Amino acid sequence: MVGYVAPDGSWQAVWNHLDGHTQYLGRWIIRQVKAAKGDLEAFRSKYIDDCPEGWSSLRKGERSEDPVGYLRGEFDGIIATCNEADNALCFDAHYLYLLYPPKRRLYVFEVKEGPMRPFGIVTFDADGKAKPTKLPRVDD
Repeated sequence: MVGYVAPDGSWQAVWNHLDGHTQYLGRWIIRQVKAAKGDLEAFRSKYIDDCPEGWSSLRKGERSEDPVGYLRGEFDGIIATCNEADNALCFDAHYLYLLYPPKRRLYVFEVKEGPMRPFGIVTFDADGKAKPTKLPRVDD
């Protein structure tokens, strides 16, 4: 899932079916934010808000043929949870990538029931340069 955190602490994400591992999708997200010169809102608009049906492959620009709709949850600045109504589908995902605009960060969570702590965090400067430049690799 790829999403963003709203000012009230809720998150909204779209489904991504293929290549969701950090070395694929995570790296791609970092490159897209850099290409957008750090404009997290442009990324959000293009890849999340403008594709509520979700993605077969976000990296390849292939929209889902079987619409999923938005998945939602809560984020307190470090801990993320899935909303109860979305639990079944939420837990079919392996990873949750959350953009957090107030801190210009990308948090990456391994999806599980209950509170989730990030295993990867990237901070973007005003020009979109990422620190660190890569997320921890996960097994295929």
